Order: sequence, then C-alpha cells, then structure tokens
Amino acid sequence: MPRPKGMQKSGGRARGTPNRASQRRQAEVAASGLSPLDFLIATLRNESLDLPTRLEAARAAAPFVHPRLAVIDSTVRTESATPQLSEEERRQRARQAILDAFAERPLKLIEGEVVEVDAAEMLATEPESLGESMGGARSARS
Repeated sequence: MPRPKGMQKSGGRARGTPNRASQRRQAEVAASGLSPLDFLIATLRNESLDLPTRLEAARAAAPFVHPRLAVIDSTVRTESATPQLSEEERRQRARQAILDAFAERPLKLIEGEVVEVDAAEMLATEPESLGESMGGARSARS
C-alpha cells in the first residue's frame, strides 16, 4: 500500500550512503593503487602507443584535470561625469559640428604643385578621358 502524502519515508539506506557494489568497486580501485585518471594519464604519456589512442585518453582526462570556465557576471557599473546640456547648448554643439563638417579644406598638393580644377573644365574633359581609358572602343565603332 502506498504511503499517504505528507508522511515521511521511513527505513532504507540513508541518503548519500554508497551501496555494496559501489563500496566494493571503490575498495578494488584503492587496492590496485591506480585510479582511472591515473590510467588515462599513463596512457596519454605512453609514447609507444599510436597518436589517436593518446588523444582519446587526453580528451577523457581533461575534465578531471582542467575544470571548465564558469560564466561570471561581467556587468561594469560606472558613474560618468558628463554634464547635462541645456537645449540651447545642444543646438550650438550641433551647429558647430555641421559647420566643421562642411568647412573648406586646404588644397592638396600633388607632386609639389597646387592643382585647382574648375568644375566646368572637369565635366567638359570627362567624356574624352573616359573614352581613352576604355581602350578607344567607342572611337573604333564611330
């Protein structure tokens, strides 16, 4: 007959106590003087064995020798000292950023000479230079 709900279990082996088979196995391992981990390490260090066997022993022994890294909370909390800007100060900074972005830049030097090209000149010579750079294919057809 099943025991009623809420009634504690009575009798039997206390929790955590090994059974007879476990006790016998542990006694045999202790008597041999060689634990399974010791056997795996001896196998891995045995250079006369083939490499796949040694690698398998290393793979099996690794969790007992090198624990896995635990996940940790890496949240970094800092207090920043950024000042609170008023609406007008933000507008001024935005205007200044726009002015800086569109400010005139100094001319670049090419081989020691300042080169200024008029936009109209550049547009007028562009189709000719494109035809030449394409190997003159257009002029051969026309």
